[in-house]
Amino acid sequence: MSTLVIGDLHGCGDELGDLLTRARRERADARVILVGDLFTKGPKPELVVDLILDHRAQGRRMQLVCGNHDLRLLEVLRRRDAGAPLDALPVSEAIAIRLLQRADRLVAARRLLNEAAQCVCLRGNGWSVLHGGVIPELGLDATSDHDKIHLKAEPGETPWWEQYDGSDGLLIVGHKPLHEPLVVRRNGRPMVVNVDTGCAYGGSLTGYCIEDERFLQVASQQPEREGFTSEAVATAPQWASAGPFRMFSQRS
Repeated sequence: MSTLVIGDLHGCGDELGDLLTRARRERADARVILVGDLFTKGPKPELVVDLILDHRAQGRRMQLVCGNHDLRLLEVLRRRDAGAPLDALPVSEAIAIRLLQRADRLVAARRLLNEAAQCVCLRGNGWSVLHGGVIPELGLDATSDHDKIHLKAEPGETPWWEQYDGSDGLLIVGHKPLHEPLVVRRNGRPMVVNVDTGCAYGGSLTGYCIEDERFLQVASQQPEREGFTSEAVATAPQWASAGPFRMFSQRS
């Protein structure tokens, strides 16, 4: 069975639908893992809910890993439950809640968020999927759950993956939006893959097939946002993607 890890969704339901359609054509039996940040920022969080539930209803496997925006949305929902009006809540989360309420998907979305929050790191045979990253000198096991979800280099800082020696196997992450998927290789083997290619910012939605070392990518339907236009939000070092990556389907 193939394993396809899909990057940060951020409520981009149409793009998820396109990517899953292409994945079924290429790898009908693929196990799908979503790397987190499911619902906020994009225009169709309700469609993301439907696609997850429909995928599972067809007997297909889809697993969720916790992202920082999933935790933020859960916290905002708790504040709403305590009586805070939507207008007093953070804008991105308030918009997502309104969209989910309008489509009668808020209860289902909350169940999915709670499910994701229980999975900080998903491990397989020689690989792990997590949202943020690891502190290289600590390693995967000793890195806190907070850092596994939130770790991200700020502009001018060295990304954690430049110090990672591969001792915990292949790490597949999102969280740090790039214009192109990142592959860090050591001795020809992929050690880090970042599949966050800024779908909510007008980039693309990317999936990575672990067993084949292949990418599947569809273009974002969202307008380009400030900070994701002329320059990448983060730039991969030249050595990072040594060797060409192969794609299931070309980006359209």
